Amino acid sequence: MNVRKTFLLNFFLDDGVEANLLHQAAQLVSLEGTLTQHVAVKETVKEEAEEEDEQENKDSVRKMDDQFKERFRMQRSTFETLLQVVGRAIAGAEQYQPIGSVSLPEKLLYTLMLLGGGISFRDAGEIYSISKSSGHEIFKWVTSAFSALMPCYVQWPKYGAAGVGSSSISKLPGVLGVIEECRIPLKLPIRIDDDNPKQYPALTLQAVCDAQSRFLDVYVDAPNDDQHCILLASPLFEKLIHTQTPLMAEHRHIVGDKTYPLLLNLMTPYVGELTPCHAQYNLAIRLWNAPAERALATLISRFKRLDSLDVSSLELGTTVISAACMLHNFILDSGVEGMEDDILAFDMLPENHKKIPYDEHGLLDLENIMAVEEKRDRLIAGFINNT
Repeated sequence: MNVRKTFLLNFFLDDGVEANLLHQAAQLVSLEGTLTQHVAVKETVKEEAEEEDEQENKDSVRKMDDQFKERFRMQRSTFETLLQVVGRAIAGAEQYQPIGSVSLPEKLLYTLMLLGGGISFRDAGEIYSISKSSGHEIFKWVTSAFSALMPCYVQWPKYGAAGVGSSSISKLPGVLGVIEECRIPLKLPIRIDDDNPKQYPALTLQAVCDAQSRFLDVYVDAPNDDQHCILLASPLFEKLIHTQTPLMAEHRHIVGDKTYPLLLNLMTPYVGELTPCHAQYNLAIRLWNAPAERALATLISRFKRLDSLDVSSLELGTTVISAACMLHNFILDSGVEGMEDDILAFDMLPENHKKIPYDEHGLLDLENIMAVEEKRDRLIAGFINNT
C-alpha cells in the first residue's frame, strides 16, 4: 500500500467515519492509482512512439547517406571536407571557373558522378541541367583541380615518421612500399605522338603503394612496346638513382617484382637457381603484392570510368587517372571510410601484358650493381636471422 493510500485510510479511521465512507475512500484511492497507471502507460507509449520516429529518422538519414556514397563514391562528410579543400585551393581565382552559372558543389558532384561510372555526360547533364559541351569543360576543370592537389595527398612518408619501414606484411625490414603497374583500357585508341601514327588501346599506371594501400607515387604513360616496365621513363627512376639527393635513406627501399631493375632503394627478387634463403626472401617480396593489388582494385572499383577511359590524349588521360589517385588517398585519409571488401572487384583489374625479367634486357646499371647486390645480400642475411 502506497503512502498516499495509507494516509487517506488513516485519516478516515482517525475521524471515526462510517464504513461506507471508508469503502468510498478506498475506491477513490484505487481510482487514483488507475489514473496514475493510465498516465504512465500513455507516457510510455508516447516515448516509444518518439523512439520509433527517431529510429525512422536515423534509418532515413542512413539510407540517404548510403545513396549519396553509392552515387558519388564517398561519404557525405568526406565530400564536405573535399569541397572546403578545393574551395581554399581556388580562392582568389574563382573568376577562372568555367560555366559560372554552375556552383562549385554542383561541379564537384557532377564530376564525381561521372568518375564513378555507369552514367553518360548526357544523363549526368540532365540531372544538373548542364549541356554536354559544358559538362566536358567542367569535368576537365575539376579533374585538373584534383590532379593539381595530388602532391598534397600522394607523397612519400616523412623521414623519421613513426612506423616507417615496419609492417606486418612481411618481416623484410626497411620496406616503404611496393611498385606495380596496371593497364587502364581506353574506350578508343589514341595517338601519343603526332609524328607517330601508332595508336595505343591502353595507358599504363605505375604506382608505389604502402602497407595501407595508399599511393606514395604515381606515374602515367603509354605502355612500352618491348614489354618492359615504364619505370625508366618516369621521374621516380631519376630520384631513385640520384645519389646527391637520394629519395630515401640507404637502409630504406621499395620492392618490386623481377621486371624491375635492382637499385639501391629498389629491392627485387633473386632469379635463376635459388637457395632456400633466396626463396624465403623472394616470398617476402611477393607478399607485398597484396597492398598494391588492393589499392588498384579499389581505385578501379570505386572509379569505374577507369575501366574504359574515354579520353582523346595522354595529357587528359594522365589528368583523370591522377585525379582518381588523389581522391583514393583523400578518402583513406579522411578517417571516415576505408576500403570496403564489398566494393572491391579484383576481376576488374585489367590483365597486364606479360613482362620479361629486367636483366634480360641487358640494361643493368653495371657501375653500381656490385654495391646494390651487396646491400641485398646483407638484407637477406639480416632477414633470415630475424625469422
